Amino acid sequence: MTRREIRQLTEDQRKRFFAAVQALHVRSGTGQSQYDQFTADHYDYRASSHGVAAFLPWNREHLRRFEAALQKIDPTIVLPYWDWSRDSQAPERSAILSSSYFGGNGTGSSRCVTNGAFADWQATIPNNHCLQRKFNGGSTIGSWYSPRMIENLLNTNRQSYDQFRRALEGTPQASVHVHIGGDMSQMYSPNDPLHWVHRTFVDLIWTEWQQRNTGLADTYNGGGASTHDVLQPFGVTVASTLSTRILGYTYPRWGGSSQAA
Repeated sequence: MTRREIRQLTEDQRKRFFAAVQALHVRSGTGQSQYDQFTADHYDYRASSHGVAAFLPWNREHLRRFEAALQKIDPTIVLPYWDWSRDSQAPERSAILSSSYFGGNGTGSSRCVTNGAFADWQATIPNNHCLQRKFNGGSTIGSWYSPRMIENLLNTNRQSYDQFRRALEGTPQASVHVHIGGDMSQMYSPNDPLHWVHRTFVDLIWTEWQQRNTGLADTYNGGGASTHDVLQPFGVTVASTLSTRILGYTYPRWGGSSQAA
């Protein structure tokens, strides 16, 4: 199966994706939903999955399990990605942040999201609250990496996995979280469904780097890291995450120089 940019989905496919996410979020009684558990895993294991070599493999496995959970609800679902580089110079104008998609900025003193597919969405991690967003520019969002900048990142970080991971996890990846604000800027960022389409694009960028650097595709290093390391709480090794094809999905090749123009 091929993961596609979310704007390439038909309206029906997009609505089915949103419906499956909402179904995963349904809680029984006073307990947490299955969706909440994905957020809890990201929050509870934040120290071993951020700012370390495991960031990209952990993210890939987390995405794969989330996608599998959605497919149990609707087998037609394939997790889409958001190529936010296309929106990099005025992110707040993106269709992805419109009422037809994920909704926009939070409103009022509580910064609750009140429009879009996840209007009035309620989170439980780390406590009960509405889904919150607080754009870093007030009603606007500061710029992100453009296609040209991502192309440069791919082409200039080719010495090792660790060099590339550090370059990607830093400003390019983190700015999207921080600038959207609210839940997205915290270690419980999966509270915001935007997390998934953002991090799927991060996974695509890693995949593109692997395809451009075939000699490094199966390598993994940084701080004594080994491909035999076990990713918790998943109980799988880093080695098991290094091939998207083995995991059962692919991406279209990223546009490279034509996209960066």
